[in-house]
Amino acid sequence: MAVPAGSRGVSAIAPIAMWGLVVLLDVLALLAVFGLGFDDGLGRVFASDSQRNADYEELSGHFTPSEGDTVVLFQSPDFADPDSLQAVSDFVIEASFLDGVVDVFSLFALREPVDTGGIGAPLIGIDVPRDGSLAPRLDAIADNMAGGGRLISGDRTSTAVVIATDRSAVADGARTIIEHLEDVAASVTAGTDVSFEVTGLPAVRLDIVDSLFSDLIRLNLLGMIAGFAICVMALRSVRLAVFVVLPAATALLWALGALSTFGFGINVLSIALPVLILVLAFADSLHLTFEIRRLAPDEPSPDRLAILALKRVGPACALASFTTAIAFGGLMISESEIVRNFGLAGIVAALIALVAVLTVQPLVFATAGRLIPAERLFPARRRRMLRVFDWQFLPEFALRHPRPIAIGAIAALVAFGAVYTAIEPSYSVLENINRDASRVRAIETLNDELAPINTIDIPVSIEASGGLDATAVERITATHEAVAGLVPGTVAVSLHSLVPDTVNLSAAERAQRLSQVVSSMSGNQRGRVLSDDGTTALVRLHINTYDAGEVRAITERIERALAADPIASQAAGTPTGFMVMSSFVSAGMILDLNYCFFIAVVASGLLTTLWFANWRYGAVALVPNVLPILAVGAWLVLSGRGLQFSSGVALTIAFGIAVDDTVHIINRLRINAPRGRPFDPGAIHRSVVEVTPALVVTTTVLSFGLLSTFSSASPMIGYFGILSIAVFILAILADLVVLPACLMVLNGWEKRRRESRILKERDA
Repeated sequence: MAVPAGSRGVSAIAPIAMWGLVVLLDVLALLAVFGLGFDDGLGRVFASDSQRNADYEELSGHFTPSEGDTVVLFQSPDFADPDSLQAVSDFVIEASFLDGVVDVFSLFALREPVDTGGIGAPLIGIDVPRDGSLAPRLDAIADNMAGGGRLISGDRTSTAVVIATDRSAVADGARTIIEHLEDVAASVTAGTDVSFEVTGLPAVRLDIVDSLFSDLIRLNLLGMIAGFAICVMALRSVRLAVFVVLPAATALLWALGALSTFGFGINVLSIALPVLILVLAFADSLHLTFEIRRLAPDEPSPDRLAILALKRVGPACALASFTTAIAFGGLMISESEIVRNFGLAGIVAALIALVAVLTVQPLVFATAGRLIPAERLFPARRRRMLRVFDWQFLPEFALRHPRPIAIGAIAALVAFGAVYTAIEPSYSVLENINRDASRVRAIETLNDELAPINTIDIPVSIEASGGLDATAVERITATHEAVAGLVPGTVAVSLHSLVPDTVNLSAAERAQRLSQVVSSMSGNQRGRVLSDDGTTALVRLHINTYDAGEVRAITERIERALAADPIASQAAGTPTGFMVMSSFVSAGMILDLNYCFFIAVVASGLLTTLWFANWRYGAVALVPNVLPILAVGAWLVLSGRGLQFSSGVALTIAFGIAVDDTVHIINRLRINAPRGRPFDPGAIHRSVVEVTPALVVTTTVLSFGLLSTFSSASPMIGYFGILSIAVFILAILADLVVLPACLMVLNGWEKRRRESRILKERDA
């Protein structure tokens, strides 16, 4: 394989020039990677043209959204201890003066009721009383709902302080505000038995962004290590494993550089993209390496050897990448901006990674062949595959029993497909978040013991041009009472709850009292119950659930209750809010992922048909490709997990990558089959024998590479990895058992058709 010394002069120029270009592209890509952005993406997941999103955007423009609040949960053995409660009081005072904080709501904001109007004295002053009256006061507060729930738990061990921040301040410096709140809380609780946790959606989103950077490094590093280890075992050579890793690492670097250059960032969805590209590049590089090793004994020229392997295996690698790109492209029909961007980013990354592997891998071996003798590069004693990768028994079994296996596969395809049609969308905000994180546990404590932080918002048209009047009060009261207590565990908050009708006042007097209360509120507080133009009031229902299905059911109950009330039905608008919007929009978006999958299926079948110029190749390829997806989908239905964002994307993308196995078998069959006999039994047997070791190794690399997703801070990414690995394993089994059986059945059909044609020609 080594080139004679006299022929190295001019022929060495091309590799040197190519290496120079590769190194230049590596440097440019590396510089671009430093500009890669990180975003939790939660704010854009549901951005769409749907009416639910339009209602939410309209509401957010006129009211203070509840999901923008930061909440500090304080816990102590008993807040009836004056020193413990004084620490919370000190925090409230200091937090009020932080830049970006516009409001602080706590139990210190509660006032004594005043029958004559106006504002009463604080129930608990900033200077905490030490006369022994604290315990009964706190018990009284715990027994009464205020602002959507209790501000102190019934056992007096937990209390919450709600921090409202300026929207622009949150957008520009949420991290700074939260860090300042943590510093203040740590300072005031030092030396006491009070603990604290800063939580709420803004804080959780910061944690997600922080985890994305570490995930990007960890997932790809672990994927690289796993791929390298498998290559060493499979190729029985550290040197060859390095030669496989180099193109894969280059593909990852170029793909990340391209994503950064084209403005794609890393978010909770696209964090899995780099490791997917990495393992796919490993697979392509391995296929080329196996082919080079197989051809090396008969081809002494390293340049011709690399080119010959590229000609034989490169088209299959390209087709596999194209089908993967098509699978990503199917995501672009989604209503979600972030899903569409993920699809486009996947197309860009998959195609650039393909170019990288097909460029660098032949270059690596062409260069190595000039420097290392063939017997050292591909020693004969190491060509035997380890038994763990020798799965020849599977296609051998399939070729002996083709008809029952093919019939069984078709029956399973139909059965799994029938079950899959019953799949339901499933979504929860917490599927993106580690449930064991301290901020999330604090949210659960808030929901269980204090005030649920999720809300359903019901706008009420009051048509008040000159302020609140008796008619406006009547409409607000009717809407409030129609939904209050409708669902156990929910709490309704509105202008009605500020001056309830238990006070013996006429509608006009209550309107006057409400006007006084509203005029004393800050802008942020007023925005929680009244629109900025004063024409719409808000009834906010606090709910203790994150499950989209439950939120949809609650919303539908609210809509029925409003429709049944003669006043509320005329005044109340469509229930909305982030939880409502995301619950309804997510259902449509997740079902769209089903369409993405079917687009990928049809497109891959057509592409395979056109690529090999044989429609039967395209048709038979669909059976082993679709079967694993429908099997996993049926399990999702029967297990009750339903179709989530992660599972919908995983099934679509894993389908595109799993096509790789099928494509390489069919590509080898095309090379080995005699002219005019595309399903020759001898060619089928030879093809699966030649390709099986590479398929098993690449599937192992894919699966072990995605094991790194289990270490992600996002449960959704780990779930994505589990489903993808399940598809890959089922795909290799289908390709080694079902595909050879189906090819043999097609050979029988072809044989009978040829015999029938010959008989007709004889009769004629």
